[in-house]
Amino acid sequence: MSRYARMNVASIDSRTGRVNSRGPTARGAAPRTFRGPLAPGYCVWIVVLLVSGCQQKMADQPSYKNLEPCDSFPDHRVERPTVPGTVARGHLETDVAMWTGRRTGKNGEPLGAATPATIQPPPGSPQEIKAQKARYDDFVDAFPFPMTKDVLERGRDRYAIYCVVCHDPLGTGKGMIVGRGYTAPPSLHIERLRTVPPGYLFAVITDGYGSMPSYSAQVPMRDRWAIAGYLRALQASQRFPEKNSPLPKGEGTTQPADTPGGKSP
Repeated sequence: MSRYARMNVASIDSRTGRVNSRGPTARGAAPRTFRGPLAPGYCVWIVVLLVSGCQQKMADQPSYKNLEPCDSFPDHRVERPTVPGTVARGHLETDVAMWTGRRTGKNGEPLGAATPATIQPPPGSPQEIKAQKARYDDFVDAFPFPMTKDVLERGRDRYAIYCVVCHDPLGTGKGMIVGRGYTAPPSLHIERLRTVPPGYLFAVITDGYGSMPSYSAQVPMRDRWAIAGYLRALQASQRFPEKNSPLPKGEGTTQPADTPGGKSP
């Protein structure tokens, strides 16, 4: 065998797939190595091509897109309407008091929810006082779950987000947007609102009242009750009995901040 033939004799490594030259090399050069047809790189490219082809086939499915016509249904609509009577999980509103703040009538419906509009009696008249009392009797006078510290803190946070822009932090109805021309709400510390049942506060947050819109879409049910609980705490904080105050006599006040002589804490 000639010298040239000995330099080109090669063998294949079964573990790596490399073809290694065997024999003497020219002038002490390192043995020549090169990748054969079974190298791992080729296998990787084959796998990539197979996977990409499979993905393309899965992406091209005979499915409909939104608002496309469809011949599978009589109305040719892809979007199917909700089946009548369907209730989403967690929205089975069977507890009338918790979801509306009202008492339940004989027919199982909330009391006063569909009362027709009537002529309002003169403000401050005995007829108005009687009508208000009858109206407030439709609302529950107790909270549906305990007003713990965590619940009240949650109510304070929700009040600061949704209510303070109109009612201000103290609840006196002097919020930021009121100063810019929005209808001023009544102070939460007037006698009428301090004595209404908590269900009434919840119902006003849920349904709205006067210029106040409904917040049922923005505030979940339990958070609305938490706000109502915080309003009770806020009202109590502005009329704390002076005899129970730890401050020396004459310091502090038992008057709400919106009354003459009242001071903001």
